[in-house]
Amino acid sequence: MTVTSPAPATMIDVARAAGVSRATVSRVFTSPSTVAEETRTKVMDAVARLNYVPNSAARSLRSGRSSTIALLVGDIAQPFHSQLAKAVAHAAEARGYSVLLCDLDHSITRLERLLDSLPLQGVDGVILATGDNVDTPHVRAAIEDAEDRGTKILLGTPQLAGTGTLVMTTDYESVAYQATKHLLDQGRWPVALLGGSTASVLSPFLKSGYLRACAEAGHSDVILAPTEYSTDAARSATQELLESSQQPEGIVASSVSVALGAMSALADAGLGAPGRIGLVACEEVLLADQLRPRLTTVGTKLDLQGAAMADALIDAIQGTATESQDWAPALILRESSAG
Repeated sequence: MTVTSPAPATMIDVARAAGVSRATVSRVFTSPSTVAEETRTKVMDAVARLNYVPNSAARSLRSGRSSTIALLVGDIAQPFHSQLAKAVAHAAEARGYSVLLCDLDHSITRLERLLDSLPLQGVDGVILATGDNVDTPHVRAAIEDAEDRGTKILLGTPQLAGTGTLVMTTDYESVAYQATKHLLDQGRWPVALLGGSTASVLSPFLKSGYLRACAEAGHSDVILAPTEYSTDAARSATQELLESSQQPEGIVASSVSVALGAMSALADAGLGAPGRIGLVACEEVLLADQLRPRLTTVGTKLDLQGAAMADALIDAIQGTATESQDWAPALILRESSAG
């Protein structure tokens, strides 16, 4: 009796499993930006289930290159991630690489699925840029498997230690320290830390920097106001701060989106900055300079950081030795924290 192996899955098999046309499956591999995110997810799920290797991926395996990297961001609607994506794309294109942009929408399941399927798609490397806590056994295993397949991984946040991947991130402890110290040096007290969602791996670093600055100034009665990284949640949290018995004279916002919520609440209360309450955001994006009042920030130059991340990943793909690094943030003084 002869036992035969199942025939390899075809593009038609993937199309049937995903409930789409063969042409749609083809576009997912050749021009992913033209396909809706939901449809791409269905197709890549089918690819993973069927262990399908597209012809383009097979060609890239033979040549050792597909000239494609993937950028996985926590939420493309956030100003930070959209500006980072633009910088990565421009730098990658300058070196002959295309970029597949994937919005995780804060979903660990989506991340796990993408890490499983992207190596099968033939991408040369992946940049993972999210502040969400994604350190799970599945993610660790998927990263190790991707590296074993020759797909390089670069992490944009300080997590998943020990996976052997490149890390290029901002010194977030220093970000919050500088932001807090700036307000304290103006004689403002109390100063509140607005943010620090428990779902974010960045929160402990921001909290540590805030507490260090307060301790150096001799303040122990700190104000921690946890909130999600959204404008609506930050608005509500700021309203609660303003109604408390210990109303702050300064607010350190964990992101620009959080700062927008704080500005809205301050304006509603007739306390719009600049004024009695100074406001600083813990990231620097172009939007900060376009607001009125313009928003003081502490952060890194995202255009340079995004380009450096793309270059480091491509260098690793091409076999050039590359080291992990942290980016030193700087204070950008604007009107929202004017004394």
